[in-house]
Amino acid sequence: MSLASRSGQGGRISLILAFVFPAMIAAAVALAYYGYQGAQDVVSSSRRQFVSTAGARARDLIDRVDIAMNDQVNPLFRQLGVALDEQLVAPGEKCSIPAPAIVEGFAISREDPREEFECIGPARLDASRRKRFKDEIEGHGKEFEWREVPVGFLKYVHISVPRPALYAVTKYRAADEQSYFLVAKLHLSMIRALWLDDAIRKLCQDYRVAVVDERTGTIPDLVCGGSEPTPRERFFYEDQLSRQLWGWRLRIAQPEESVRALEEKLRRQSVVQLLLVILSTVIIAVGMGIVLLSVMAERRASRLKSDFIANVSHELKTPLSLIRMFGEMVATGRHKGEETAREYGGIITRESERLAHLIDNVLDFARLERGKASYDFAEGDLPSLLDRALDVCRYRLEKEKMKLRTRIDRQLPPVRMDENALTLVILNLVDNALKYAVDGGVVEVSLGRAPGGVVLAVRDYGAGVPAQEQVRIFERFYRAQSARDRNVRGSGIGLALVRHIAEAHGGRVTVDSPVPTAWGGGPGSLFRVFLPAPVIASATDDSGPEGDRMIPAVTAESDIPAETQSIPPKS
Repeated sequence: MSLASRSGQGGRISLILAFVFPAMIAAAVALAYYGYQGAQDVVSSSRRQFVSTAGARARDLIDRVDIAMNDQVNPLFRQLGVALDEQLVAPGEKCSIPAPAIVEGFAISREDPREEFECIGPARLDASRRKRFKDEIEGHGKEFEWREVPVGFLKYVHISVPRPALYAVTKYRAADEQSYFLVAKLHLSMIRALWLDDAIRKLCQDYRVAVVDERTGTIPDLVCGGSEPTPRERFFYEDQLSRQLWGWRLRIAQPEESVRALEEKLRRQSVVQLLLVILSTVIIAVGMGIVLLSVMAERRASRLKSDFIANVSHELKTPLSLIRMFGEMVATGRHKGEETAREYGGIITRESERLAHLIDNVLDFARLERGKASYDFAEGDLPSLLDRALDVCRYRLEKEKMKLRTRIDRQLPPVRMDENALTLVILNLVDNALKYAVDGGVVEVSLGRAPGGVVLAVRDYGAGVPAQEQVRIFERFYRAQSARDRNVRGSGIGLALVRHIAEAHGGRVTVDSPVPTAWGGGPGSLFRVFLPAPVIASATDDSGPEGDRMIPAVTAESDIPAETQSIPPKS
């Protein structure tokens, strides 16, 4: 993948993230907001339900009181109108028309109430009571607002001083075209006894109830069901007691026990909803973090794969170019004799082996990626395998003008292994040392005993591996920063294959840099591959006095025992 295409893909991913993450954050904020609103809606819904239920009960009471009072007052005023039409009343006389029990007294007055009353009733009123009733009507002229009284309509007037009183007033036009005011004083205690007390007691079975006079305050004996309801309460309903008793207001509230239980329930619901909102927000945040990390990992993997493809392409191109060049020279006869042709043929053979090695790496890695890697395990001689693998590397060593030093314990027990896979391990470790430590001049390979098995070690004297990269160099596609800075060719899968093959054999691979020695840390890097092997009763090492103790690295050419091989650079 080209740099431009990678940049385009990265730009598209960044563009997607620029829209996705703000959308997820907005979703989290919206969830938190609407979760809170949901808790508040529960309270509002409960309050609306209370207001609806209490309001229905209150309106039913109001309607019954209104109907009952009108049924008492209207017949009386009709009788008074008939009496006026038939001239059955005369000024100054008392009215002999009967009145219902809720009417304390009534009077007929001409349109100007300052004129003489036609009559005052009912007949049960004596002269002193009729005079007191007349004085009350005349004294409250402003409250009656005579000019505002319509013809044929009832108007109720509530008077608080000197004591609460309720009057019904209407304007009547008689047959002689003369207008009269009909006034009736209603008995409040009788109204309460007939229609209010029982209805309020029934309300008190389910609510706290109070009746309040707007002018004098709460009526003490009309409070029941608990403490007096107040407008500050959450579950509170208030309405005019009736259209006639407009000065009185009916207040209804939930019982205190119900309020406490409901508030506790709402508090629990609010806490649960708040916890759910917090949990959902945390989950979204964690999900966003995971998505971000996944996208970053995917972008990193995509970049590494792109680098891997570029590196592999370059690695393939070099041996192919050599094979083609020397093949054409041999085919066209452009060489100096048979010796040169054999040399060219050797180069073609070695580059073919190098190409095959690279292809094997790629194929083995592809099988690992698909989880289809398989091994053919059998007991074998690891020293002989190491000899054959190092022979493959000799041309590369000569080309790079590197020395190879080896120390091999020939008395090692048989190792259960896949020869092809371990050959790949040796070739990758040596190839790694040659690429990254060419300036060191020496590559050391040793094979010896280790507790519970054997250990293969490859050491170089190059720049080494920084401590922060010693774990990551075994990851797929990863290449050390020094390799990238020096533009060293490589696919980034060699050490990943080494680790996988070692673990598949029940072993492990480690790296030390700088290399631990008796006098401190030495230059370069030391890779060790530990493999399990059976313990033998006794063993001797013919190669030197060290016996079966392994020396993983030789520090000076004079220290190399007889078994050590050295390939000097070609002159």
